Amino acid sequence: MSVEIRSVARLIEYVERRCKHETYLFRGQREDKPLVPKIGRGRPNWKIPHWERRMFEDFKRRSTPYLEGDPPSTDWHWLAIAQHHGMGTRLLDWSDNPLAALWFAVEKAPLPNRNGELGHGVVWVFRVFEHEVVTDIEAEDPFDGQRTQVFQPPHIARTIVAQGGWFTVHKYIEKQPGFIALEKNKLYKKRLNRLIIPPEAFSNLKEELEKCGVNAVSMFPNMTGLCDYLNSKWLPT
Repeated sequence: MSVEIRSVARLIEYVERRCKHETYLFRGQREDKPLVPKIGRGRPNWKIPHWERRMFEDFKRRSTPYLEGDPPSTDWHWLAIAQHHGMGTRLLDWSDNPLAALWFAVEKAPLPNRNGELGHGVVWVFRVFEHEVVTDIEAEDPFDGQRTQVFQPPHIARTIVAQGGWFTVHKYIEKQPGFIALEKNKLYKKRLNRLIIPPEAFSNLKEELEKCGVNAVSMFPNMTGLCDYLNSKWLPT
C-alpha cells in the first residue's frame, strides 16, 4: 500500500514511526523515475565504462582552477565533486535529511505524464546497513566495486553539508550492459520504500517547508541559492 505525503507533518510522522535505530537515506524526485545514475540514463549503445573514465579524467584535468582549496586526494572525492556540480557520474544523490529530500521533490511544479495529466512526485526511503558504506577510500576503486555501495562524502562543499549529502555508487553490469535500477537490485529492493506526493500537494508542501526554513537558500547556501529563493518569493508564478 502506497503512503501519500500531503503535509510535512505526515512525512515526519512516517520517519518517526518507520525510520528508527538504523541509517536511513532519502531521495526526492519531481517525477517517479527509476533510481539510475545520470550517466546510465538513455544511453543504451554508449560504451559507458570507456567514456566514463575518459570524461572523469578530463574533468580532473580541467577543474583544478575552479576548486576551492587543495585538489582531492582520491577518486571518491573527485567523483563527489563532479556529481555535486552536475556532471554525469555513476553516483546517485541521497540525503540523511527527509525534509531536504521532500524539498527537492516539490521545488518545482509537477510535470505532466504521458496522458497529459500532472504526475506525482516521490520521496524514496532507503534503509542502509553499515557494511554497505564505503570506508577504505584509499584502497577501493569506485569504478570497480563488486556491488552497488553507499558513500558519505566529506564536507568538501557547503551545499553537501546543507543537504546532508550521501551517494549510492552504482556498479556497471557488463552483461546488461548498464546499471540496474536500485529498486530492482535484489540486494536492496526490499529495503526501499516509495512515498507518493500527489501533484495537488506540491504547492502546499513547499509553503510548509518554507515555514520550517527549508528553501533554496538553506539547500544552496550561495549567491545562486539566494537569487532562486528571492525569485520564488517575489516574482509571480
